[in-house]
Amino acid sequence: MTTIADAYGSMMVLSVEPALTSQEHEAFRKAAGEQIRSGGRWFVLDLSGVGFFDSQGLEALVWFQEQVASVAGMVKVAGLKGLARKTFEIVRFDKKFEVFANVHEAVKSFH
Repeated sequence: MTTIADAYGSMMVLSVEPALTSQEHEAFRKAAGEQIRSGGRWFVLDLSGVGFFDSQGLEALVWFQEQVASVAGMVKVAGLKGLARKTFEIVRFDKKFEVFANVHEAVKSFH
């Protein structure tokens, strides 16, 4: 799994691919935790490259949202499609996270 962090002003976009599962969740937690520890507060998760989540991957998203909330920040999700989007909706994460069609819309929503 690859998690890439790109700064957009005071926001950080974390791009995750190709999946977020039991094999990848620790790498995601490490990369996300580093961004929080370095002062990140406003995040967009670019999940356009994610084809699949399993329960540990979904738990990692909840963990990330809780960590960011603990520092008075916010997480928004962008780019869900296909099976990943369906999974997100089935587990009602579309009610837990603000979801946007793409990164540009999610970044714009912070202003």
